[in-house]
Formats: sequence, C-alpha cells, structure tokens
Amino acid sequence: MRTVIVGYLHPIMNNLRTRIKEKRGQLSSDNVGRLGEAIFRNILDSNILNDKKRIAIYYSVNNEVTTEQIIKHLWAENKELFLPIIKFNQLMFGSYKSGDNLNNNKFGIPEPVTRTEDLIAADILDLVIVPLVAFDSNCNRLGMGGGYYDRALAFKQTSSETHSPLLIGLAYELQKVNALEINSWDIPMDGIISETKTYLS
Repeated sequence: MRTVIVGYLHPIMNNLRTRIKEKRGQLSSDNVGRLGEAIFRNILDSNILNDKKRIAIYYSVNNEVTTEQIIKHLWAENKELFLPIIKFNQLMFGSYKSGDNLNNNKFGIPEPVTRTEDLIAADILDLVIVPLVAFDSNCNRLGMGGGYYDRALAFKQTSSETHSPLLIGLAYELQKVNALEINSWDIPMDGIISETKTYLS
C-alpha cells in the first residue's frame, strides 16, 4: 500500500537526499566496482532483460550504481539502447550505440548527440533502468528532485492498460530507508535491484 502525502516535503526530502548522497559519495572506487558487479549479476539472474528489446538506461555519475558493464552487455545482446536526454525541460530518450558521441547536459550528465525529431518518449520502451537517491522496500523512489522521470512516466498512472515499460531502479543497500513519504505524482518502480536483493512492488 502506497501512502500518498499531499503537499510539498522539499526540506525533508532535500535533507534525506543530502544524507544519502554523502553516504554514496564516501564509497571508494573499489567498492563502487565491487557493488556494481554484484548488482549486474543480480540483474542477469532476475531475467528482466530476456524479453526486452528497447531498453533505456542512465549513464552513471557521482558514484551512482555503475551502468558501464550493463551497457556493454546490452550491446552484445543486440538490444536497442537509449539514454535519457533533457529537452525543453522534459525527459526524452535518444538512441545510444557503441562509439556514439556524448555531450554533458546542464547537470553534467552525458547525453547522446541526437536530433530532436529522433527522440522518443518512454511509452514505446520495454524497460527503463532508473537511477535513484533513496528507496524503500515498497519500491518507492526518491530521485534528484527535478521530477523529470515522474513527468516522463506519468502515463503509467493514468492508464490501467499500460504495463510497459517495466521500471527498474538500481541502488546500493546503503540507499535504502525504512519508508519514503511520497506525493501523488511520484511514480513507483516495478522493482529495485541492489547488491544483495531484488525488491518487487
């Protein structure tokens, strides 16, 4: 059961963001690599990739769960891969192939160099692998605070017939909290995969 909190909780959420980001930032590069490898293995064991063709994934920065190994695996499996792109203050997705050029956006996150007319929306994807700052065992997600993913995925709330894309968050166990207070516009994940466990909503 998701408890909907009406109103804004920016001070509380921003304090939590700061605390979790500090904990994540203290991970050594060796730990980031080791935990990322364990999460990659759990992704493979979960079989979520098997029947998915069009997959969006984030480009990891600032000690987020590394996606480099996942991206190389998806290319080797001939999946259609997409990275998020912020365009006109909206989150869209651009094709990402091996060797493609990337440019940093206003947040310093690498994005594909893609024509606006070639961008796609999330509703035609089969799977979206999502970054997060914090999560709880009910697969509620706390992001960076910009609301980009929530707006891009809002259609998941308005159509009972919409099952795609599958939404999977990646996180370290240190990012888990007892419970997140959420708003009506927050989009939960279908699952969250950490180095030790796969949580399902």
